[in-house]
Amino acid sequence: MQFATFILATQRGYHQTSDSVIHDAIEQTVLSEQAGFDTAWFAEHHFNNYSLVPSPLMMVAHCAGLTKRIRLGTAVCVLPLYQPQRLLAEIGFADVVSNGRLELGVGSGYQQFEFERFGVNIDNAPAVFSEYLDIVLKGLSQKIFSHSGQFMQIPPTAISVRTIQKPSPPIWIATGSPSSMRRAYRERHNLLVTALHNGLETLGALRGMIQEAAAAEFKSPGDAKISLLRCCYASADGAEINR
Repeated sequence: MQFATFILATQRGYHQTSDSVIHDAIEQTVLSEQAGFDTAWFAEHHFNNYSLVPSPLMMVAHCAGLTKRIRLGTAVCVLPLYQPQRLLAEIGFADVVSNGRLELGVGSGYQQFEFERFGVNIDNAPAVFSEYLDIVLKGLSQKIFSHSGQFMQIPPTAISVRTIQKPSPPIWIATGSPSSMRRAYRERHNLLVTALHNGLETLGALRGMIQEAAAAEFKSPGDAKISLLRCCYASADGAEINR
C-alpha cells in the first residue's frame, strides 16, 4: 500500500486570500515529500472557491522544481474542457520538467456550472471523454497521429515535447462507472475511485463493482492500481473536526 496527498486547495472563507491558499497547497506538497508520501495529487476546478487550482499540470510543473522524489499527479484533468492536442504538449512538458514523475489522472467532469461557463454540454461529457482519451493515447504513443471522430477531426499532427516515461506516464481514470472501469482494465490503466464521505457499505459496493469490471475483461482486480480517495481532517480539537 502507498499513501498520497490529495490537494484540493479549498478557499474555506474569504478571510483567506487566493494567493495564501495556493502557497499553502505548494507548501503541503513539499511537506508531503518530507513526510514520506509517495504522490501528491492536484485537483482541477473552475469559477468557485471549492478548489483554486485551474490547471493541475501547472501545479505539477511548479512543484517539480521544489521536490525531488515525490510523484506528482493530476486528479484530474477534465478532458471535455480541454483541446486534446494542446493537452498532449502540456503533458509532455510536465513530465520533462518533473524528470519523469508525472502521474496522469483524467476524468469526464461532473460540475454542470463549470461546463456551462466553458460552453460545453455536460450531457456529452462521457462520450467526449472517451474520444479525447483515444486522442491522448494516440498522441502519447505515436510521433505523428491523426484522428477522425464524432467530436474532433485532427489532420496528421506531431507533438514535439515527448514524455520521458515510455510509452507514457501512468494513466489513471477517475470513475464510478462500470464501463470506464472495464476500459481501464482492458487498456491497462489505473483507477481513481472514492466513496466520498460514506462508510463501509458504500466501500463494499465499490469493491464489488471493481471486481465485476475486472472479471468482465478476464482480469483480476490487482491487475490495475487502485487509488481510493478518503477524506480526513487532523486536529486535537473535536469541535474543530466536526466544524
